[in-house]
Amino acid sequence: MMVVFGKPTLAWQSGSNCLTFNYTVLGPVTQLQSGSVVAFKVDNPSSQCPNGTNPPTFNNKNATGSLSITDSTEDKTVTRISYEIYLEGEYGTSVTHVTNKFAILLICFLADAKSCPNGFNSNLRADGSINCFRQWIPSDGGVFGYDRALEICTEDSASLAGITTQEDLTYMTNIVQALRYNVSTPNVYARIDGVRTASCQGNPKSTTCQGVNGFEFTDTTVQNFTYYNWLTNSSAQATPNDNCIVLVVNGTNTIKTDVRSCDGETPLPASIVICSKPAWTV
Repeated sequence: MMVVFGKPTLAWQSGSNCLTFNYTVLGPVTQLQSGSVVAFKVDNPSSQCPNGTNPPTFNNKNATGSLSITDSTEDKTVTRISYEIYLEGEYGTSVTHVTNKFAILLICFLADAKSCPNGFNSNLRADGSINCFRQWIPSDGGVFGYDRALEICTEDSASLAGITTQEDLTYMTNIVQALRYNVSTPNVYARIDGVRTASCQGNPKSTTCQGVNGFEFTDTTVQNFTYYNWLTNSSAQATPNDNCIVLVVNGTNTIKTDVRSCDGETPLPASIVICSKPAWTV
């Protein structure tokens, strides 16, 4: 085993050689063979190593975790690799061989799992979290009311999609821009999450009904309208039935959000549905 001090480091055992890399500037990495050995230097800001039964394990249990790896292919599939961290060989039972600031740990890669189930696309956000999206268009050229759209998402153990991050907004606008040419007319609404509360439908411009408090969401991650690019604002209600949030795709105009009919169409057809669910769920 090779102890490496200084900046965060990754080491790979290649035959009889130990190759080291600056972990913070690594480029794409090819998939390793089962049994390949890699090592990371781990900083411990508490200046203490793990203790308890059989140190330096955690009370006789190895540390486990996972890595999210994005493919360099066009679909950017994200795969989760589960791993187990432990010390090996002569360093296995003696904490005195580990410095008070960092240790070299071996990682044993176990199994991988898709971040999103079949039919969903994974979307990696800037904070490292992943959201899974699936979109629908009618097979018969029809339209989707809000209730039917919600039913479709629920059948996939998902919710209608909310816009929580800039990455969510970018994904959703890109996908509806592509799908608009696969439905009966390229000027359409896309059903996303958000229906005005019953108490706010009669007076959407009141102070208590402005913002997210005026709507109910099945996507519980929606906490604000920071990334909603409104055509007007969240209080919009051209007709009494305009109580559902949609994405508006109309001509060459920028795709924006609006509050429109919860039925199939008025004035544009709601021909696209976008569902979402958190990654690593069934």
